[in-house]
Amino acid sequence: MEEKDTVAEKFDDYALSRVPQKERKHWLGIATMRFGQISALTQFLLGAALGFGMDFWTAFWALTLGSVILEIVSILVGIAGMKEGMSTTLLVRWTGFGKFGSILLSFILAISMIGWFGIQNEVFAHGLQELLGGPIWAWAIATGLLVTLIVVFGIFSLGIAAYITVPLFLIVVLYSISSVLGDHSLSELIHMHAPGPSLSLAAGTTMVAGGALLPERLLHRI
Repeated sequence: MEEKDTVAEKFDDYALSRVPQKERKHWLGIATMRFGQISALTQFLLGAALGFGMDFWTAFWALTLGSVILEIVSILVGIAGMKEGMSTTLLVRWTGFGKFGSILLSFILAISMIGWFGIQNEVFAHGLQELLGGPIWAWAIATGLLVTLIVVFGIFSLGIAAYITVPLFLIVVLYSISSVLGDHSLSELIHMHAPGPSLSLAAGTTMVAGGALLPERLLHRI
């Protein structure tokens, strides 16, 4: 029984209580995990949408303004999380929304995360099927179990996964960018017109800020 308690304490991410001061993580590890979160399918879709509906400078300002808005919210939430050492759900509960308000927020976040987990797991499975063959359903089960296993052990396993996958992700992204854009000059890219229906600056800014606000709750308290 004592061994189980030790293991449980080792992987406890303090979802329902304050994070003790001695258990707070270094900012570099959290930054690495945070970068791993934004390198998700949603960000690729966001970039594709902005590039399809905006010219270079409109997309530039949409990214800049959206990032500034996101940064302001992140700093304020981060300060609260750092000071109190609580998850978003607990912060919401004790800042006026009460028990039922925090439950409602948790329900909304859970449903949205389940949906995106299914979508990104399908992309993961399709990629492995294209590389290695085999039935898509088998890959979907395998990749889903792998990601679930990582998440079960909380912030500890997320950190290990981030240290491995983030550098690999950067290598792949840099290679992909150089391959795709290598045949185009910078001037050509800047002056290229949007190939699709026009997207307004306000819409683009909202997409940039809103698309990243949801995962922001995950790591701000550590």
